[in-house]
Amino acid sequence: MYALVAVLVIIIVIAGVVIYMYVGTGGEGGGGGETPTTVYTMGNATSLQFTVNLTDPTGLGIYKFAGKNLDTANVWLRVDATPVVSEGTTYSTIMYAGNQTSWTNATGTWMESDFSADWGTTWSPSWSGYIDHNKDWKTGDGDISYHDEAGNAVLIYDIVINPTLSDSLFTPTS
Repeated sequence: MYALVAVLVIIIVIAGVVIYMYVGTGGEGGGGGETPTTVYTMGNATSLQFTVNLTDPTGLGIYKFAGKNLDTANVWLRVDATPVVSEGTTYSTIMYAGNQTSWTNATGTWMESDFSADWGTTWSPSWSGYIDHNKDWKTGDGDISYHDEAGNAVLIYDIVINPTLSDSLFTPTS
């Protein structure tokens, strides 16, 4: 008699576990298994725009960044920079990682530039630094404010994740 009860208890426990695993959680045969929604952040965006106010010992600088094809080897990056706002000088740089070319416009005319210097030394490290520091930022999180390793005040705002960026934004035409 006790053996029969023990066998029935074991069968009921196993049945309960199976029902919980496959029906209660939406597993195979359960129904209810929803497809997870990807939450895009600065760290996994395929295109991205943001503005940085960087206050260092020389004063306030404003840098507008735009990048697309971020999940490929054919990344486009554009920076519109006003390094010292009080001086009013603004220049733009467009870089294309696909064929390692870049162009700069500091005088109203686009000119081919040194990709290694633009991408490798100047803008890609800045871009990557801002994204790495804020990789979990998602739409709705607000502006980002912090001090970098050098003690400079950084404010990142006007952040748009996965915007549709026109090819003309990355075309060096006057």
